[in-house]
Amino acid sequence: MQKAHLIEALQLVNQGTDTAVRGLQRLKKAPGFKEQLYRDTMTNLEHARASVNLQFFKDMQPGEQQDATRFEHLESARR
Repeated sequence: MQKAHLIEALQLVNQGTDTAVRGLQRLKKAPGFKEQLYRDTMTNLEHARASVNLQFFKDMQPGEQQDATRFEHLESARR
């Protein structure tokens, strides 16, 4: 099912972002490193993640609404 593959792809994006953020959190604790750069990068990653998630669900909504309507009609026809 294509929908499952898309949701899995989004999960991979989120998982990758989590991994990157954890790495940055560890790096910013190292002595001599400029913490602000790591904090700014984490903020950018989280913003990108939120933007991707938001757009994904916006893009999915029309198809989901169409499916819901179609299945409601099928359900009504069986009664």
